Amino acid sequence: MNGNVIFDTNIVIYLSKKLLAPEKVFAENIIYSISIISKMELLGYKFKDRLEEKYISKLIGSLNVIPLNDAIVNMTIALRKTNKIKLPDAIIYATAQVMNGKLLTNNIADF
Repeated sequence: MNGNVIFDTNIVIYLSKKLLAPEKVFAENIIYSISIISKMELLGYKFKDRLEEKYISKLIGSLNVIPLNDAIVNMTIALRKTNKIKLPDAIIYATAQVMNGKLLTNNIADF
C-alpha cells in the first residue's frame, strides 16, 4: 500500500495513551504527517507525565510536519466559508486535502 496519511491531533494522543496500538496505525510505504497546527496543539499541552511528553515529542520527530503555505491557507479559508468548522480543524483538513492525503481522525463530527 502506498500513500500519504495525515494524523489528526487526537490520533497522536491516543497513541501516547496506548488507546491505539501503533501496529494498527503504521504500515510500510506510507508517508505519515501532521499539520504544524497539530504539533502546536500537542507540544503546547501541559503534560502531567514526563514520559508521555517524551513519547509525543519523539513521535512528532518521526513524522513529516507540514508547515502552512498559501495553498493550505486558501483551502482553509474556502472550508471555513462553506462549513461550520473550528479553525484548527479546518487547517488540519485543508492540509490533508492539499497534500492529497487521507486524514486519520477519531473526530468524525468536526470533519
